[in-house]
Amino acid sequence: MSEQNTHFIFDPMAAKYDRCNHIFSFGVDGRWRKRLIRAVAPYPHQCVLDMCTGTGDVVFSFLKHSPVQDITGIDISESMINLAQEKQIRFSRRVWMRNKKVSWTLADAARTALVSGSFDAVTCAFGIRNIPDRTATLNEIYRLLKPKGKLGILEFSLPANPLFRIPYKFYLNRLMPLLGQWVVGDKEPLRYLAQSIGHWHTEVDFSTELARAGFKLIRKTPLSGGVAALWLAVKR
Repeated sequence: MSEQNTHFIFDPMAAKYDRCNHIFSFGVDGRWRKRLIRAVAPYPHQCVLDMCTGTGDVVFSFLKHSPVQDITGIDISESMINLAQEKQIRFSRRVWMRNKKVSWTLADAARTALVSGSFDAVTCAFGIRNIPDRTATLNEIYRLLKPKGKLGILEFSLPANPLFRIPYKFYLNRLMPLLGQWVVGDKEPLRYLAQSIGHWHTEVDFSTELARAGFKLIRKTPLSGGVAALWLAVKR
């Protein structure tokens, strides 16, 4: 499925996207985003890009929990970008939003019009799994990063421990679509999510893909018993 097609899955649930993330991650998605931010650890003067930004949760987490002052979020879904912009207006009076530069761009992650070497750090939370041409996307990220720039990727996974993995797979494949029907009014987005997580875990060697794109110092850290994973890599 192309990235252009996946946004048709997520567009109808855009208004409930944040609620879905919170429910289906058992309420720990905010904690995972903080781990991502701590791993990237930007300085105040640095520029950050968040790919597949959705409704901007990672962008606002950076602004709230780090000293970064210049951040850009991109997504291929216009509905998601619109909601992110609405959030920015809603948060505009918060102390952590003062003197911050926030930009939103509607773009395909594999083919942006952004200037090469513009960013000190690039992040992507729960989006890289949905991009079929990850080679082009990782090459694009590499192009956009400054030398020694950091890449932080947060993604769903499956626990290594079978005692945890078996019930979690039951939750993913059986219960999550039912919850999707209740929360979103449609089983398909969550059925797709479950299938894509299974494929990602069994078929994708993401650390090798990062190395082929030219990244070094690649480190993978399981989170919450392996339900999610955090990759950190550095541009050569």
